[in-house]
Amino acid sequence: MMHREFTTREKILLLVLCFIMLAVFYYEIVVKNVEENIQRYDTSELEIELMMEQQKAMQIQSMEQEMAILKESGSLVPTYNNIKSTIRELNDIFDGAQEYHFEFGKAVRDGDAVRRDISITFSASSYAGAEAIIQKLHDCKYRCLIRTLSISSGSETGGVNASLQVTFYETMYEASSTLGLEEAKNEAQTPEDLT
Repeated sequence: MMHREFTTREKILLLVLCFIMLAVFYYEIVVKNVEENIQRYDTSELEIELMMEQQKAMQIQSMEQEMAILKESGSLVPTYNNIKSTIRELNDIFDGAQEYHFEFGKAVRDGDAVRRDISITFSASSYAGAEAIIQKLHDCKYRCLIRTLSISSGSETGGVNASLQVTFYETMYEASSTLGLEEAKNEAQTPEDLT
């Protein structure tokens, strides 16, 4: 067997070859494995999904808070056709008026929501009396929106006269009938679309 001593040049080449082999081994075993694991366990999609779920949870929490506030206020959106109860409530509210008149518009359905416009005129003995009636209407147990309000002094009686446009809201949720409902017209439609 022959034993030969490596030259300095051969030793350097062997060291370079060992270094290259270690680098290839490190790249193949460590770097590629880490990159594959990073791709396999990429959480960016999960993070986006988590953010979306957190936003949904915040929206749900906000809605629940609004519903709790509405429950505390006692205002509710009744199921369609609540006209009889609404009339009873209005009669109770305007009991303190000297005289009053209601003019009911058709109930209009827009999806699951129903709106009923009511024109109200009344007279009261004083501005404070009219204000109290309007406050009762505002605090009505049925959800409503006072859209217009006009108050003038009564020339003959010394009291005040008032007129209001009020919209009462109802829902189709658990409604047993659609009798008397009109569908809301889509303002974006042109007359050609309707033919």
